[in-house]
Amino acid sequence: MNILAPLLAIIPFLLVIGIPIMIGVYVYKDANYRGMNAALWTLIAILAPAFTGFIVYLIVRSSYSNLNCPACDAHVSEQYTACPKCGAILKAVCPGCSFPIEPDWTVCPKCTTPLSGQQYGFTPPAQKKDTSLGKILIAVILIPLLLFALVIVLSLSSFSISSSLNTMYLTEDHYENQPQITEWIEACNEDPSKTYALSYKSGRNEIMTTTYLIYRPANDAYTNVETKSKSGWFGAKIQVDFTEGAELYPYENRLISVTSKSNKHADLKVSLNNKTIDCDIKEVDYNLALVEFTEEYD
Repeated sequence: MNILAPLLAIIPFLLVIGIPIMIGVYVYKDANYRGMNAALWTLIAILAPAFTGFIVYLIVRSSYSNLNCPACDAHVSEQYTACPKCGAILKAVCPGCSFPIEPDWTVCPKCTTPLSGQQYGFTPPAQKKDTSLGKILIAVILIPLLLFALVIVLSLSSFSISSSLNTMYLTEDHYENQPQITEWIEACNEDPSKTYALSYKSGRNEIMTTTYLIYRPANDAYTNVETKSKSGWFGAKIQVDFTEGAELYPYENRLISVTSKSNKHADLKVSLNNKTIDCDIKEVDYNLALVEFTEEYD
């Protein structure tokens, strides 16, 4: 059973739904704690494309307090001189007018009371530790990477299968009794510079059979042809390599019939002298193989 298809259906859900939900929960809690409009910023963070709303929120939130009272852990603002919940002193104040001051000042800027030698008993508010943001950022970066890596692993395992490949080297005479193919060959001869192929696909009992009849009018008797099967992330593939001037024993390799049996229909890739070339592929609804291969498939 191929588990890749259902996984590929789940991945968009995780990326499109899962990560925005994580961001939305974080933004709502953080914005609510800082006294911001939690509902509005949550919608912005979730609905804005490419995490732009989340980025804007992280920039704007820096102007809002995330301080806690060191005594009771209540949320306090930078402007507070005392915690409104427990009364703990958070800032030094002028003994004359209670204006917030800094410990190293010598005169109160509001009432000009001398401050030298004054003793101040206060504990500054503590900044709230935000461990959730780091987890969110790690999730945003790692989840797509891990899912992508998982798809690659499953793709490789899915296509690492046994398959059979049968190749026949033919000439036009082999198809003299099949007018559909002879007409196709005649049409291809109008432009002998190209490479052409007919494709026939069938399947039975989860075994996919793919047959290509490849025709290269420009081939001469000294053109060598090699075929091999490949598997990769995007499916099975038949590789056909033409090498000019490499055949020791002259043979007219102008028509090549290649049949692949595997759990996936195979695509075709053609190269000439180690360079990939275009191939004009036409799919047909009749079997192209002269011989029906019946060997067992592993």
